[in-house]
Amino acid sequence: MLGNDIVDLQKAGSESNWRRKGYLNKVFTTQEQQQILASNHPETTLWLLWSMKEAAYKIINRESSERFYSPKEFICTLSKYNNFVDFEGKIMNTKSVINQNFIHTIASSTSENLNNIQTTYLKNMSNYLSDFNAKSADYFLEKDKNGIPNLIDKNNGESHLASISHHGEYLAVVSLVIARNEAILKH
Repeated sequence: MLGNDIVDLQKAGSESNWRRKGYLNKVFTTQEQQQILASNHPETTLWLLWSMKEAAYKIINRESSERFYSPKEFICTLSKYNNFVDFEGKIMNTKSVINQNFIHTIASSTSENLNNIQTTYLKNMSNYLSDFNAKSADYFLEKDKNGIPNLIDKNNGESHLASISHHGEYLAVVSLVIARNEAILKH
């Protein structure tokens, strides 16, 4: 399974008052709060942990088809070699891109899948599906009746796992495409 989350750092910084009383305790475990507050870059650490939780939540949501809000049940571990999220004993591996504009985290139920994930970044606009499909030579992106995204191979009709995340100006489409080792979008 696959999930992803992207945080527009400018939007998050202007719209979130994460330092208000009770916020950290509502969303993060005691250990996660300690990591945030001890960090040289607490806001970056906060949004990294948040994006890990959200990416993992998308996996659980896809498996269960249940929507719920309990971020403290998604326990993040940051280490030098491997970041992961534990939800009720289910471990989801993550990898993140952190830059001055956004934090983007991909979660997968297996660490091997993280090496086979392809990412496409787009401007967050309402027509992102048609934008993606117009730019892609080999795949088209669609959502099923439940809004779950899939990437369809235009040549053979195979369906591949996909996940979409957007926040502020940024949108990320990630997909698990094992059969091919080429970029999804041709530039």
